[in-house]
Amino acid sequence: MDYTPEELNQLHDVLYEILAEIVRVCEECNISYFIQGGTAIGAFFEGAILPWDDDIDIGMTRPNYKRFLREAPSHLRPQYFLQWDRTDRDTPFYFAKVRKENTMFLEERFAHLFMHHGIYVDVFPFDKVPDNPKLQSIHRTACNFLNCCYMGKQIWLWKHCGEPHVKDPSDRPFLPCLLTRIFCTIFTKHALLVMLSALQGCFNRCKTTYYNMVLMPKDHISVDSIEHPQQVKFGNLTVWAPSDLETYLRHHYNNLRRYIPKEEQQNHRPLSLLFDIQATKKRRKG
Repeated sequence: MDYTPEELNQLHDVLYEILAEIVRVCEECNISYFIQGGTAIGAFFEGAILPWDDDIDIGMTRPNYKRFLREAPSHLRPQYFLQWDRTDRDTPFYFAKVRKENTMFLEERFAHLFMHHGIYVDVFPFDKVPDNPKLQSIHRTACNFLNCCYMGKQIWLWKHCGEPHVKDPSDRPFLPCLLTRIFCTIFTKHALLVMLSALQGCFNRCKTTYYNMVLMPKDHISVDSIEHPQQVKFGNLTVWAPSDLETYLRHHYNNLRRYIPKEEQQNHRPLSLLFDIQATKKRRKG
C-alpha cells in the first residue's frame, strides 16, 4: 500500500527534524558526517528528500561513528533516542538509528521485535576497504556472514536451520545457515557485533582508495571525497556530503537519473505509521 501525499509530507517533516538534531549534535561535538545513498541522490537532484523516499541515511568514518555512539546520548534532546546494540538489546541492526520518541514506524519484517519502532534516521559506520578486488570480496563476504549471525540472534531470515520470522524467507544455502546457527549458539549478540566491527575496520590503518559500509559491493566513496567534504542544500538544512558527489553516485547507481518510474521507486512502507502515539491512544479511548 502506498503512502498518501499527506503521510509522506508529514513523514518528511519528521525526518528533517531528526536530521537537524543529528547535525546539531555533530556540530556541538565536532563530529564529521556525510549524507549517502538515496539521501545523497535527493540532495544531488532535488536539494531535498526524494518525493517518494521515506528515510534518511548518513555515514561516518569509524572513529567518528564511535564518538557519536559515545557522546550523542548526553547531547540529544529528550524527544530523540539513539538506538544501537548497547541502548536497545533487541535491535537487529549493526548500525545506529536516531529515532523520535512518541512516533511509530513499524516495519513488517521487524514487527515481532520488542524494540523501539519510532521514525528514524540511519547512521552507518564507514571503513576503508582494500583496493584488490579479490581481497575486497573476501572481506565483504566474511563481514556479511558475521552480520547474518548478529541479525540471526533476533530475527531468522532463512528457510534452513531455524523457524523463519518473515513471510518470504531467503533460500540461502544450508551450510551457511548451519554455520550461522552454530555461531548464534556459541557467541553472545554483543560479541558478534564486536567481531563484525573489528573485521569491518581491519583495513582502516592501510592506505586505500575507498571507504565503504563493507557489506555493500558498490557503495564506494573515495577517501579524499570523505576527508574533504562539501556542504549542500537538503530541504531547509545545509549538510555535509562527499566532495565528488556525482562520481560517488554514478559508481554506486548504474542507472542514476533524476526521474524514476513508479515501479522502480523503493521505500519502507510500514505496517503502522504514527506521528503522535499518545494523541492516537487518546482518540481511540475517546
